[in-house]
Amino acid sequence: MLEMAVPVLTRALKPFPKPIRTLDALHLASADFLRSQGEPVTIASYDGRLIEAAQLMGFSLADL
Repeated sequence: MLEMAVPVLTRALKPFPKPIRTLDALHLASADFLRSQGEPVTIASYDGRLIEAAQLMGFSLADL
């Protein structure tokens, strides 16, 4: 669980490389925050928009 702290919410409000939905923005902002803290992050999703945005942000993707 990750608190929706100011840095996460601030990032979620900024543009992403591709248009994404609100909850996807929160997920990617959370992942981006964790990554900035040195945590390894791998994205697992079947949503094409989320996957494309995550790839453009440099996240690794889980094989599903």
